[in-house]
Amino acid sequence: MLLLNLVIWIVQGRLIMRNIGLDLLKVFSCVGVIALHSSITGFTLDNFNISAYIYYLGTYSIPLFFMVNGYFLLNKRDLSIIYIRNKIIAILYVVLFWNMLIWILKGDFYSNPIRKTLGSLLQRGYFYQFWFFGALILIYLLLPIIRKILKKNNGYIILLLALTTIGIFIEIINTFILYKPLQQYIPQTFRIWTWLFYYIIGGFFGEINIRKIEVNNIFKGVIISLLFISPLILFYTSKNIYHNIYAEYFYDSILIKVLSIGLFIIFVKRGEECGFKYGKLVTEISSLTMGVFIIHTYILELVWKYVDNKIWYNAVIAFIFTLSLSFIISKLIWKIKRIRIFLKI
Repeated sequence: MLLLNLVIWIVQGRLIMRNIGLDLLKVFSCVGVIALHSSITGFTLDNFNISAYIYYLGTYSIPLFFMVNGYFLLNKRDLSIIYIRNKIIAILYVVLFWNMLIWILKGDFYSNPIRKTLGSLLQRGYFYQFWFFGALILIYLLLPIIRKILKKNNGYIILLLALTTIGIFIEIINTFILYKPLQQYIPQTFRIWTWLFYYIIGGFFGEINIRKIEVNNIFKGVIISLLFISPLILFYTSKNIYHNIYAEYFYDSILIKVLSIGLFIIFVKRGEECGFKYGKLVTEISSLTMGVFIIHTYILELVWKYVDNKIWYNAVIAFIFTLSLSFIISKLIWKIKRIRIFLKI
């Protein structure tokens, strides 16, 4: 009996150390990515509807993905050149495997598969969402320099202030000079100032031990209210200032930064409250998110063959169907051990 209690205590301790909130964030962000990709066709800037609401509600997803990655990696004790190299190689293996698989399945033998693979890191090729991996590779290449800065006194604060200043400067140009997003001239992979901000703020929360931050109901209420109001603000800005529908141009805005940081804090704290009770379920679902991220665009493409994606309620149906089927297929793929390694980075 004593041995059994000891085993349970150890398992519970590991789940707490892992922090279920971070797994919840991965699931939450994954849902947001599917919302972005599935609902964008169901509205225009002249027609706000539920599809538009769902689309802009998913804007938080990409920042949170970078924050979770930063939380884990920047607080590793052993962040050697060899470790970074291995992380980059692991990403390239995943990108190469899935691109080669589609290249074979499509019988696209007249195209260069290596070019397709590299193109996917620049939001081209078979997997336009793989720009995220391209941005991660750039961040990993910069990590030795970043770590040196972060080790100095107030290193985190200095870097975050610098990156915030760049973001504010770009927002001023967008709003008062260009009346359109400057970021549209720069591929998402290379908007490194944006992704570094979220990556480093995630690492910062790991450094200061976010669990010690007190979160009251007022804070939660403000952030949750802001989350549900934000689609209205973003749609208005898209229509009247940016004259551009895409949510990707809002990642430098103070609104999205405040919202992403607030959600991150709430989820990590909530993870402690969930504890051991839901830990196993959340961790299992979280393990499927990379598979969902990879395959969901092809499931969505299949859905669009059978429904008119210009009708708002079809976009909502596509979101629900794609989300559900992506998790089911990801679970089936996860059971294949030899392929499982290509669902992790």
